[in-house]
Amino acid sequence: MNEESVKEWIRFADENCNAGITLFKNNSENFKNIVCYNMQQAVEKYLKAYLVANNIEIDDNHRKHHTHDIAKLIETCKKIDNDFSSLYKIEADRLTDYAVKSRYPASDNPSIEDERESISITEQVRQFIIKKINKISHIF
Repeated sequence: MNEESVKEWIRFADENCNAGITLFKNNSENFKNIVCYNMQQAVEKYLKAYLVANNIEIDDNHRKHHTHDIAKLIETCKKIDNDFSSLYKIEADRLTDYAVKSRYPASDNPSIEDERESISITEQVRQFIIKKINKISHIF
């Protein structure tokens, strides 16, 4: 495992998560799309950090893991550890829609409740991923 690469993925995920939370706390009404987008990005990167921790490269040459689809990433992680199925119970996969939809005008923009839920999901995924990575190597 390349611990520095894992830490880098977590750092980038944390940046997305913290940016979304900051925007939510400062003016949730005006940043709903960006908050939800950042939460999707964070969850995607947390999952990719777990894959990297398990020696699966995430780069342009490994396109099958170069995805925004949370469900696909969960399924890949489940091949390593079936506990990842629990992420469906918290509906982590529903954040996938924010990867693209939240960046362009749409009639079904997220609500403040969607923001809250996406933050809650992201925080739960982060906690789950950090525990899983720490079982492999105590880097956090």
